Amino acid sequence: MILWITAILLTFVLFPKVHRLKKDIHVQKAFLVKKCSVIIPARNEEHTISRLLESLSTQLATPLEVIVVNDGSTDRTKEVASSYGVQIVDAPPPPEGWAGKTWACWNGTKVARGDTLIFLDSDTWLGSSGLLKLCEAYEEQHSSGILTIQPYHVMKHSHEPFSLFFQLIIMASVHFLGRARGGYGQCMICSRESYERLGGHEAMRQEVVEHYSFAKKASGSGERIRALSGKGAVNMRMYEGGIKQLIEGWSKSFASGAKSGQTLATMITCVWIGTMVSLLAQGFDRLMEDPYVYIGGYGILALQLYLIARIIGNFSLLDTLLFPVHLLFFLLVFTHSFLQTFLKRKVKWKGRYIVLDKGKDEKMK
Repeated sequence: MILWITAILLTFVLFPKVHRLKKDIHVQKAFLVKKCSVIIPARNEEHTISRLLESLSTQLATPLEVIVVNDGSTDRTKEVASSYGVQIVDAPPPPEGWAGKTWACWNGTKVARGDTLIFLDSDTWLGSSGLLKLCEAYEEQHSSGILTIQPYHVMKHSHEPFSLFFQLIIMASVHFLGRARGGYGQCMICSRESYERLGGHEAMRQEVVEHYSFAKKASGSGERIRALSGKGAVNMRMYEGGIKQLIEGWSKSFASGAKSGQTLATMITCVWIGTMVSLLAQGFDRLMEDPYVYIGGYGILALQLYLIARIIGNFSLLDTLLFPVHLLFFLLVFTHSFLQTFLKRKVKWKGRYIVLDKGKDEKMK
């Protein structure tokens, strides 16, 4: 009974109300979008980038420019992006001490002309009024500081819901105790002034989870930061290439992200995970001792997880009823990520190794 109560209470603590982008728009504020440079770092994204560029071409309000930074792609990413008439920047190989995505974003900002910078990952796409919603949300914070958006996770294949606990823990870390403590990685908006004051991506060149760290630095520097759910405006599909890609993708950043997260949030999250593991490990005995308590506690926790997960993506009630399977997958991948990050000191992503040097610098090979 105590373990169930602990798990349920910690779920309330870790997942307070998450603020979302507003559903309504004001067409007269289209001028906000026209001041924006959209920057898209892309490496080997020929199968995903069309979806994003197509959505950008059909926006209610058109941005000043769309810049695709080709980060050493070995597929047809550059050719596909060029067919949409956007500006292409070929990033040179990352120098020592730079992670690939931060280097690509940095090269994109060098040529950007907009007053507002919008960074989008290649696996995202927007609704027809998505850019306007982003710009209106940023205007609410006086068009300064950092705004990050968690895109709504659209899943179609059976392996994709295995991202459940990764997404939950990211949300818990970013929204700890109801306030933004960091940022989401796939979508970030900031003014040029704020970007330059913070040193841009050059200041984040060593970071694998760059936008989370960027938002943390902004908060520590007195800049306003917000993190919102993008449901209804910004969508994403993650690791649709299969279970191997999903494992590599989460392994790339998750142990490093845990290291850079808020200490208290990380501790509470560990207790939360440990409590659920204990409940499941003792499941048969506890079910035999008091089946009504066990089934009731299990059902309440699964329902809690579903109400939270449906904000993140199109997770089903069945996904959360099967949360022990997802939890086991998370623990296995996190262990793999930990070994790759802290023992082998390198992780592989998109044919490129991120090599961690003495726990500080990362360089690409």
